[in-house]
Amino acid sequence: MNYRSFAKDVVKLLGGKQNISSLVHCATRLRFNLHDSAKTDKPAIEKLEGVLGVVESGGQFQIIVGKHVEDAYKEIEKVISSTETAEPVDEPKASLGNRIFEVISRSFSPLLGALAGAGMLKALLTVLTMVGWLSTESGTYFILSAAANAVFYFLPIFLGITLATKLGANPYVGGTIGAALLEPNFAGLLENGDRSDFLGIPVLLMDYSSTVFPVFIAVCIYAALNNLLKKIIHKDLHLFMLPLLSLIIIVPMTVLIFGPFGVYVGDAIGAGIGFLSSKSGILTGAVMGAGWTFLTLFGLHWGVVPIIISNLGSGGDPLSGMLAAAPFAQMGVALGIFLKAKDKNLKTLGGSTLLPGLLSGVTEPIIYGLLVRFKRTIIYVIIAGAVGGAINGLFGAKATAFAFPSVLAIPAFTPMGLYVIGVGVAFVGATLLTVVLGYEDKIKKG
Repeated sequence: MNYRSFAKDVVKLLGGKQNISSLVHCATRLRFNLHDSAKTDKPAIEKLEGVLGVVESGGQFQIIVGKHVEDAYKEIEKVISSTETAEPVDEPKASLGNRIFEVISRSFSPLLGALAGAGMLKALLTVLTMVGWLSTESGTYFILSAAANAVFYFLPIFLGITLATKLGANPYVGGTIGAALLEPNFAGLLENGDRSDFLGIPVLLMDYSSTVFPVFIAVCIYAALNNLLKKIIHKDLHLFMLPLLSLIIIVPMTVLIFGPFGVYVGDAIGAGIGFLSSKSGILTGAVMGAGWTFLTLFGLHWGVVPIIISNLGSGGDPLSGMLAAAPFAQMGVALGIFLKAKDKNLKTLGGSTLLPGLLSGVTEPIIYGLLVRFKRTIIYVIIAGAVGGAINGLFGAKATAFAFPSVLAIPAFTPMGLYVIGVGVAFVGATLLTVVLGYEDKIKKG
């Protein structure tokens, strides 16, 4: 695949670089913010080599390119950042819901690799200690454990940086706000109880390590304050006055208000999920297992990521256990097509999309390469995902580390054996449905 040629074609078909407001990428998608989506040639983009599909969701124009995403992103960045000047274009305002999803997506997507890698390392450590190959008292374990835990413990710092960047504020001030919540002397106050004061105002102390919502709220307020201060303070004083006033105002407000409120929000969401699971784990799991594919299909799954990470900071995330049935059902469809297809190219496509799913949990090539193409298989994924999700909901399977559902990530879930039953049923069920009932007799050409 010629990435340079691909980049030029994409930019041209998106209406030119003057129509591109911004670009980021996640594991498999190029995510564009456009000034005017009417200027795009979507059918032509879908026909480009390497494109698995195109989705317009959350105010973004998303091009799914699977394993080509990083190389394609680099070349497109070169094309749209060339020195030619473009006429300014008025950008239409997105809806509030779309803007929220965009902020979440743009804040977490740069951290995705670190979170997934650290989560897999946690799973590996679990296996090594379980089989007795590594002692939890050894220096090797502590060093590897530090590598696995760091991104989660210091998540408020990383999230402060990425969120401030997205909101157009100083990313390092955003990171500093997150770091203040983890500063050893401040964190050490918890050893003397959960109460302190600021200028005589009572402070409810919290453990902010691995939290999401407190720094998310704080940095959003900081970005708004930063824009206000820019209008008030003389430009010559911006360098030190903007960070100074922002830290003096935002950090105390976070400790007094935003922080505890954010923790309570996260706890409330976790408690709500726990309540639903306790009342009907089967129903909750079935809904998650059946619906997750559609959230991924339309790029809305990012809205769940903060909830998952918040739950992990509280000891485990049941959502991950339930929704994991959906990716395994998708993999089952890929295996079913691989086994049943007589066409050599289709058989190759089934196998090539199955392997990254099993090893890394990335199933978007299956979704856009097979499910969207053979729409009958979506029903199989819904059925198998619902059954597998219901089983995991019944057994109370949950994730103890952030990981994409895959074979290698199985140790990240507990109880491991019962979790395997749930995702195994989803995988085998979708495979059998595909083999027995078929996918589609002919490929529909658009």
